[in-house]
Amino acid sequence: MSVKLRLAQHDCTLANFAENLNKHIALCEQAIRDGVEFIAFPELSLTGYLVQDAAQDLAMPISDARLQPLRELSKHISILCGGIELSDDFAVYNSAFFFEDGIGKTVHRKIYLPTYGMFEELRYFHAGQRIEPFESRRLGKVGIAICEDNWHVSVPLLHALQGAKVIVSMVNSPLRIDFAKGEIAVAGIWQRLTRTYAELFSVYVVFVSRVGNEDGLSYWGGSEVISPEGIQVAALPRFAEATLDCEINLNAVKRARLRSSHFLDEDVRLIAAELQRILNKA
Repeated sequence: MSVKLRLAQHDCTLANFAENLNKHIALCEQAIRDGVEFIAFPELSLTGYLVQDAAQDLAMPISDARLQPLRELSKHISILCGGIELSDDFAVYNSAFFFEDGIGKTVHRKIYLPTYGMFEELRYFHAGQRIEPFESRRLGKVGIAICEDNWHVSVPLLHALQGAKVIVSMVNSPLRIDFAKGEIAVAGIWQRLTRTYAELFSVYVVFVSRVGNEDGLSYWGGSEVISPEGIQVAALPRFAEATLDCEINLNAVKRARLRSSHFLDEDVRLIAAELQRILNKA
């Protein structure tokens, strides 16, 4: 089975939910006209990244009436986007929202909140406490890793162990230049991460990354799709708003795992026992 997925590599307006929502609506409507079945947006695509104290004002439950246009559009296309969630107990999360068949739900709360250098997410967000893939009628089990989550192998590993065959990395990656090499400092690291996870776990990795400028930071994009063999099968340019379609065929996961069973040989009980041993020593 093949699913037509679209990467929406776009800019957004800081702390302007209404304007960003309208952009999502326009991109989803165009995707529907183009026969796309699943569209994926970057981290915090509905709000922008450097929201700081405005996070509380922008936070909303997934049931919020302002999200109704996305629920309506999801009767025709599956929509994955980034927003600021207000939980039932009024905690604020950097979350992934998923809309399909007229229903919206939170499918991941960012777990690893960077608070070093230019980053200070722990000041404004609570950390998620669950790593679990969600079910999409079109793509099957999908795992989410939001930006810094990708720097912790436990996140994609646990998704894959629970049956995810597609892992979507939703990213806001600020531009940093390695002047000695004359290249983007983090681009190579991201490329190594996505290819390593795809090949180690025999899954698709969908890397959807933001572009644009925001409060002194620039975002470089470079969105791409990596096959279960660790090969790039689709890529968007850097520094430009653009969309790109890619056929996701889960038979590729089947072929990769039949050819090499290294992921299927993972000893989950041994991992659990060793983690418990480490915890007991702590």
